[in-house]
Amino acid sequence: MACIGCELKEQVSQMDVDTLVQEQLSFETDLAMEEVRDQRLQICHQCEQLNQHTCGRCGCFVRFRASLKQKSCPDRKW
Repeated sequence: MACIGCELKEQVSQMDVDTLVQEQLSFETDLAMEEVRDQRLQICHQCEQLNQHTCGRCGCFVRFRASLKQKSCPDRKW
């Protein structure tokens, strides 16, 4: 997987992603409800743009974006 933003070609484990996402979410105050986040992630996991942990359209970690109340899918799927 190459990072869209920096073109690094490093594998990131699910545990690393979980840690990064949790750290970033700790700074956020306007989070989506857990069931909303889970519905969003279910849609992401069925999307052809998903590249392991990241969105192929915008480069974000899908778990982070899906957790933010005011964010939306760049393909307008949620």
